Amino acid sequence: MMRSINMIQQLVLLLAFVSCARAADPRLVFAHYLLYADDSVQTLKAEIQLAQSKGIDAFALNTNVWRPALADKIYQAAQEVGSDFKLFFSADIHSDSNGNLSPANIVEMMTKYKSHSNQLTFQGKQFFSAWLGSDDSWWQSYTSYSSALSGWQDVFTQAGGKANYFFVPFFPTDGSYYGVLGTIDKFNDTIDGLMAWDTSAWPYYDSTLQTPSDDRDKNYLQACNDKGKVYMATPSPWFFKNVQSDSCCSSACQNSDKDNCQCQVKGNYQGPGLWLTRWQQIISLSPPLVEIATWNDWLESSYVAPPLSQGDNAKSVASFTHRAYLDLGEHYIRWYKTGSEPTVTEDSLYLFYYTSSKNAVANADSCKVLNSEQLSDKVYVTAVLTEAATVVLNSGSASQTFSAQAGINTFNMDFSEGQQSASLSRGGAVVKTVNGDIQISNSGISRYNFNVYSAPA
Repeated sequence: MMRSINMIQQLVLLLAFVSCARAADPRLVFAHYLLYADDSVQTLKAEIQLAQSKGIDAFALNTNVWRPALADKIYQAAQEVGSDFKLFFSADIHSDSNGNLSPANIVEMMTKYKSHSNQLTFQGKQFFSAWLGSDDSWWQSYTSYSSALSGWQDVFTQAGGKANYFFVPFFPTDGSYYGVLGTIDKFNDTIDGLMAWDTSAWPYYDSTLQTPSDDRDKNYLQACNDKGKVYMATPSPWFFKNVQSDSCCSSACQNSDKDNCQCQVKGNYQGPGLWLTRWQQIISLSPPLVEIATWNDWLESSYVAPPLSQGDNAKSVASFTHRAYLDLGEHYIRWYKTGSEPTVTEDSLYLFYYTSSKNAVANADSCKVLNSEQLSDKVYVTAVLTEAATVVLNSGSASQTFSAQAGINTFNMDFSEGQQSASLSRGGAVVKTVNGDIQISNSGISRYNFNVYSAPA
């Protein structure tokens, strides 16, 4: 009897040790990285170094076509940087005109770099993710599988066994507590957690654009905790796309079909507000993992990286830097990781605006961008200050003056055509200015463009 009690005590201590070890897992921040452009190793190294300097721990290499040559390059780049920056794959499991992954491709993703020094591990296992892949029909197109569950089980078996992998995919749910539970129950031990995407990164999608709510984050976090899984939250700076000349008039856009409309905006335009609000929510909830959406999705305007890539999509947004989002994100990433807001040690000033009114008419597009009528024609300035100062925001011939306090301050005004700029002063002396390189103009517009231009000072 005494021996049984001792064994029980040892088991309790072991479980407590495991629990404490897991509680001590560092909070990690990843960036969703589209692996599609054949960039040089030097360019990839520059991206990795920039991401790491901002507190990002790893790139989630997302691809819907298996590109081993590109994967080799970015793993080589990470190794040559010589740091602890990590990489892992996010298998993009949906078909489009560019191709389609196969289960065999997914197995190769899992196994090809498993021993690489820059491969991400979590809780002693190789980290792996997926963007979609919970739909039975995709797996049933391969005659070996009866369901998504059987497909994933077989893929992990071929890759050496599920016990070797920590799998946190984006499998769509309705965002409710029971909806998340249903997905967890369907895949059970095949998944170790869930990532939210549309239900997390951008506001709810309905007849009006809204500022983001964190109640779906709470549902994910509670359901994952109840089932012993981890939750990976998703912040994003913005979302806009207009990738086909006639897409605005498509039935998908006219019927507000968010999944198929190629010409839409998501989220109530508020300068840096969507980005900063999401980070504040994430800091408050403190999920164990975060994946930024995105590092380099140029076509959907959700990128935080400067367009260093030489790919055509990056070149198309070369003038529309989002570097201000990335620079501001560094403050919040550190806050999320440490649990304490960092002290501001240097003044910074950032401008945010799109470059034509929502009421302007584009001569090459027959229909408006979905939800664009609910945007706000405003220019924003964010001042990150070591101490109180005066901020002047200029739009065309108009200007407004604001009193700013130490810390992070955001102000806005209705924008006017012409030059956009802002200045920061103390004691009557200007200490910092920021000027937008692109003027706002409502004439001579070819295509609707509500991508945000952001300028750091």
